[in-house]
Amino acid sequence: EGYFNEEPDLKALNETINGMAAIFDIATPEVKLERLEDKDWVSESQKILKPIDAGRFYLYGNHDATTVPDNKISIMMEAGQAFGTGSHETTKGCLLAISDVFEMIEPGIALDLGCGSGVLAIAMAKQWDIKIIASDIDPIATETAAENISINGVKIIKPEDGGPGTAVVTCDGFENSILEKTGPYDLIVANILAEPLLQLAPDIVANLKGNGLIILSGLLKIQQTSIIDLYEKLEMELLKSFPINEWQSLIFRKK
Repeated sequence: EGYFNEEPDLKALNETINGMAAIFDIATPEVKLERLEDKDWVSESQKILKPIDAGRFYLYGNHDATTVPDNKISIMMEAGQAFGTGSHETTKGCLLAISDVFEMIEPGIALDLGCGSGVLAIAMAKQWDIKIIASDIDPIATETAAENISINGVKIIKPEDGGPGTAVVTCDGFENSILEKTGPYDLIVANILAEPLLQLAPDIVANLKGNGLIILSGLLKIQQTSIIDLYEKLEMELLKSFPINEWQSLIFRKK
């Protein structure tokens, strides 16, 4: 299946498919073209997602507003362009980890590194009345995050402001950035991917306060050994893991 912004050249398309079919020695499949309704199909597909019950948190779309339990911290996430509506195992794993550290730490300032849709920053802001920095390299993500943070009744502040609230910033890493100037942090949550978790490890640990906590996710179980080995070399202690299917979320404490 393929999707095009404009109607493709059917002759050229058939020639390409004929060539590929010949390479694989199979019959040439019939080509069918269908015009789709002009919709935001990402948003449409996300509307069918069911609410997510994760630890102390309950994520839901506006269409499920009547299902929120009284004993849960509610987070309303509408479908959008940024990653992280709560349906992915890594997002759920982070929410479980944030719930788990509630009685382990009383942070003064926290960082959501690679915030995507902002769901984890919202969770921390609703669990603790503290200052939070939500950052992402993607301006679409930070725009979406700011919208979601406002929708959930969390105060938006500037990075230099004091007091509780969440500041949303677009930047790449710590060096010479707002992240470095605003830290160090009592809690850093990074739900990204294994490779950037390895590359950013020295900066993440360097910007963590003594006895602070890190929650890492976005890695597969088969990738966790390299992550754990590196962070332990950087004087971090693995406290707990949250495996969900093939994905893993990890809690570390600074020694």
